[in-house]
Amino acid sequence: MANPTIEVVHEKSKRYDWGFDYARPDPKFPTRYIIPPKGKDPFRSMLRGYAAMETEKDNRVYGGLDSNVRYRNATSAEPRFIEGMKFGIPSFTDAEYQATCGSGFLIASMKNQELRQGYAGQMLDEVRHTQIEVALRKYYLKNYHDPAGFDIGQIGLGNHPIGTLARASFQSFNTGDPVEVSMCLNIVLETAYTNPLVVALPQVAAVNGEHAMPTAFLSIQSDESRHMANGYGTLMSVIQEHDNLPFLQESLDRHFWHQHQSMDTLVGVLSEYFAVERPWAYKDVWEEWVVDDFVGSYMSRLSPFGLKPPARLGDVARYVNDMHHSVAIALAAMWPLNFWRTDPMGPADYEWFENHYPGWTKSYGGLWDAFRDMSDPSSARILLQELPSLPPFCQVCHVPCVMPTLHAPETRIVYGEGKKFAVCSEGCEWIFNLNPTIYSGCANWWERFDGMDLADVILALGYVRPDGKTLIGQPHLNAERMWTIDDIRRLEYEVKDPLK
Repeated sequence: MANPTIEVVHEKSKRYDWGFDYARPDPKFPTRYIIPPKGKDPFRSMLRGYAAMETEKDNRVYGGLDSNVRYRNATSAEPRFIEGMKFGIPSFTDAEYQATCGSGFLIASMKNQELRQGYAGQMLDEVRHTQIEVALRKYYLKNYHDPAGFDIGQIGLGNHPIGTLARASFQSFNTGDPVEVSMCLNIVLETAYTNPLVVALPQVAAVNGEHAMPTAFLSIQSDESRHMANGYGTLMSVIQEHDNLPFLQESLDRHFWHQHQSMDTLVGVLSEYFAVERPWAYKDVWEEWVVDDFVGSYMSRLSPFGLKPPARLGDVARYVNDMHHSVAIALAAMWPLNFWRTDPMGPADYEWFENHYPGWTKSYGGLWDAFRDMSDPSSARILLQELPSLPPFCQVCHVPCVMPTLHAPETRIVYGEGKKFAVCSEGCEWIFNLNPTIYSGCANWWERFDGMDLADVILALGYVRPDGKTLIGQPHLNAERMWTIDDIRRLEYEVKDPLK
């Protein structure tokens, strides 16, 4: 055939598959699903065209970072926002790395050549995204006036409670049943939640004078439609088998709740508490992208096959109104254990929050007042000391158990492997009880440091600046008088495991 179309070439390429005669191609985890041998790769892209397209996008991203250096953008952006990138970028990079592993896992596990072609493209994408985010972090490290925190990146995240949240959320991208890996990664995370993260959040960056992050993240988002298509192709392959439906429904319910706990917390805190200018309220973005687009449009097309919207959608909507406010002040209260600086909320912030979340001032204003009053070392107090006890971290999603509000948390105590654990909600309790063995093996974050002086915990985590005494985390953006390890040691504050 002369000059065959790309569709014809693509279709022919899918006929070429081979078995292994040198190894047993057993998947790392077996599947309980019936997987048809034939699927659909909606993009029908060949690697030659893919490489040319991604090369052009890379040239634009790295050229954009270079122009930001020349215009000294990092020195003119709002410091409050860039401080949020100290934990935001490593969290996103963790997700990209786990997604890289997950795509390779799917290639090895799914005996469906059409789907594997899509996973191969995604694996290359995820490597590219990881490289872009590392380059963005290097840009901040070299050009932002307070690089402390950017220099420890993934190590800092790995030692922090937020790091355990990232691992708990993103480890599901490459662990467990192959079909459910795709359900978590491609369908829930990438279809429901990447738009708030990689489209809406860059808008917050731009209005706060930060242009390098949108340059990088919008290029990343340009690949996400391919990953969404991978999820849709996988789902449409397995949903044809009626026996798969109960497993699909359970998987959707589980991953939707879990990803909501991490992504709504992370994006909500970053977009509202690390911004000076806020173009929108997170609850409205969530309503548009998750409810209208994912549940209303995407899920409605699957209803004829018997797949229903996530069972806890109502609870998620209720949590989204408050949860990030509770977590934001909880993270502020434990600021000595952070590897970023926390800017206290002020009168303009109070007004904005009250206008968009009526009742916010009554619930949270007093706590932010106290945080601001204790921000100077001369106060010789930290908000952590004023709490009746430390909040435990959820054994499933690893967010602080202050959900949905500080004043009415829905914390539960569950038991597994002879120990007691805290979970933040009915949804996480349900997930824990599905398979307690999965979740009971991880030590509670406070348990690791029970009985230690707070100053010694900070040193053990490595959260001090190069002078060996000034803390990376600070309860203000004032460089004139920063807290030191000596200031913390004078508090004589002992960390106590709240579950003990």
